[in-house]
This record gives sequence, structure tokens and C-alpha cells, in this order.
Amino acid sequence: MDKNIKGISILESLVCLVIIGIGFVAMLQLSSFSINVADRTIEKNKINFLSEMVVEDMLGDYNNRSSYGGFNESNCYYSNQGGSELHKKNKDKWRNKLNEKNYIRYDTGSGYKDKKPKCYTGDTKQTFFKDGSGRLKFKTGKGKRKKYLGVLIK
Repeated sequence: MDKNIKGISILESLVCLVIIGIGFVAMLQLSSFSINVADRTIEKNKINFLSEMVVEDMLGDYNNRSSYGGFNESNCYYSNQGGSELHKKNKDKWRNKLNEKNYIRYDTGSGYKDKKPKCYTGDTKQTFFKDGSGRLKFKTGKGKRKKYLGVLIK
């Protein structure tokens, strides 16, 4: 072999491509992980806002505070119950927020479509009221992620 020939051998270029490929795979896994974390963070923020809304409604209607127990939505299809009392209207408002009617709307080209949040078997939204204290329990992500919030109503 002539030692004066300069350049890159095929073996060196293949090693370089393997190293670059490993780097790209690592970057794709990192971006996938960060997207999942962002989705979970958004879901947690929604649950926090919804739970605060529920507790504020319970606190705001002091005279009917015991009527707020028994809210139990353990499926993904929420339908309004109706009623003229404030606690029934508030519960319907909660159902609308959980269903996110007209919350995220996008154009499909042939009209608008509502985007609803992911809802799985095992997801529940419940309120409890006993002895002057209200409690809220949200389970999301197939029941794996839980949010508890309790308040003493005096």
C-alpha cells in the first residue's frame, strides 16, 4: 500500500455513521420522553384547575354544602342532569368542564371538530361531604394518577 494516499477509509466512515446514528436515536428518545412529560404536566394542570373550581363551588354555596357530596363520574361520557338548584347547576358545570365541550376546537377543512381529553377505564371524579368537610378525588391515566383535595367548610 502507498502511504501517501490521504482520505477516509470505508471502515472509518461506517464507524462515524454508527456513532451519529446512536446520537440520533438518543435524541429521538429524549424528545419522545419530553413530549410525554409535557402531556402529563398539562393533564395535571387541568386536574388542578378543575379541582380548585369544584372546591370553590362547594365553598361558595355554604347553605347547600351537604348537597355537593355524591358527585361520581366514573365513565368518560358525561351527561347533564339538569335542575334549578345551584348545586345541580354547579354539578352540570363540572360535567361540562370534564367533557370539555367546545374547549379545544380545530378546523378539519369540512367543519370544526372538538378535541376531547383522553379518558380511560379507571378514571373517576368524585366528591364527598361529611361532618362539615368536603373532599374531592380525581383519578386519571387509567386510575394511576390521583389528585386528592380536602377542605373544611365552616
